[in-house]
Amino acid sequence: MLTAAEAAAQLGVKLGTLYAYVSRGWLKSYRRRVGREALYRRSDIEALRGMTMPERGRRARSLPDASSWVTIAQPPTADGSPSGVIVAESAVSSIIEGRISYRGYPIEEVVEHATYEEVCLLLWNGERPGHAEVERLCTMIGAAQMPRPVASALSAVGQHAPPLLRLAVMMPALAAQPRNPARQRSDDAREIIRMMPLALAPAATRSERRQQPFSTAERLLLAFSSPDFRTWERRALDRVLVACAEHELNASTFAARVVASTGADLYASVLAALCSLSGPIHGGACGRIESMFAAIESGVRLETMLQHFGEQHLLPPGFGHAIYPNGDPRAVLLKTVASSISQHKGKRWFDTACKVEERVWQRDHLRPNLDFYLTVCTRMLGYPRGLPAAIFALGRAAGWIAHSLEQYADNRLIRPRMRYRGSPLRHWA
Repeated sequence: MLTAAEAAAQLGVKLGTLYAYVSRGWLKSYRRRVGREALYRRSDIEALRGMTMPERGRRARSLPDASSWVTIAQPPTADGSPSGVIVAESAVSSIIEGRISYRGYPIEEVVEHATYEEVCLLLWNGERPGHAEVERLCTMIGAAQMPRPVASALSAVGQHAPPLLRLAVMMPALAAQPRNPARQRSDDAREIIRMMPLALAPAATRSERRQQPFSTAERLLLAFSSPDFRTWERRALDRVLVACAEHELNASTFAARVVASTGADLYASVLAALCSLSGPIHGGACGRIESMFAAIESGVRLETMLQHFGEQHLLPPGFGHAIYPNGDPRAVLLKTVASSISQHKGKRWFDTACKVEERVWQRDHLRPNLDFYLTVCTRMLGYPRGLPAAIFALGRAAGWIAHSLEQYADNRLIRPRMRYRGSPLRHWA
């Protein structure tokens, strides 16, 4: 038996490609009796290697025909979750028994020790980046200036347009810019990450340009805070972005992968993901959380609001998660960040959040999810209403790009099927 790394090495492919072979039925994986590591039979690997070309592990004509990733579905998870059907395999992130990891690194360690730029490169390339690579990306971010046609597109929708809409408008405008035919997708990935903060910034700050390395968090702080922001502010915002960066195959990530599977460019994939966030079910939680806090500040009793949610058969905004019945680990991490921010910015927001969390637990036995403390952290840092959802999108863009790149690397069109439930066959005449 071989480990995944050994099997991939034998085939001369990346781990993501190996997992794709399993998802398409070309290769079978086995589980250890102790532990969760997948193993592969040496004889299967040798047989498959004889059917592949040596160059980059490409499929030869003799390989069996395979259908779309989506049709290779597995039953729901053991806990009975209706959203637990497995439609693909990926090496970008994992959620196992309520614990999240980015490329195998536990999210707790990544949030504590990595910068957002390091996480971008980790998710895109599969391994921790070197210092020079991170510095090169930060230098690009610092030197970013918005092209005039992109600025015109944003001006057309107006400065007061919702931040998520401004991010969406930016993508096709960036895609329309002249580019070198030899340009790589990795170049587009860096361009998207360095330009997205400029779509959120007020027009007066977009021309700020730094030749030295400059992080995404610093770019956002420069746009919405004083130029002399402090180290703790940058660190707090960086941890928020890292916590948002990736979360397996959620609705927006799936949208990005579907578009990537058609061969469309990264700008189109990220645009599709952003469009999915415009719906209230996937991307509207931050706005509802902000409205709840605004109502509390105006004097509405928390108990009255919770009773209203119950009567409407609605979850309190920012609470509950289908994948985490025992609580969202990302919310726990960002609660710690919110606590640290409160030491500098005052405890009003944080104390209110803790009271809401305690009362919802007593009443409904629900724990907060990422959106709840993401909103609390972002507003405590002084960002205006409407920015929490956009900052989530900026953080999650790292994962959208990583999944799109993984889809490109071993692509087959994602084309699911539906079960027909309409009228039986009939004739017009």
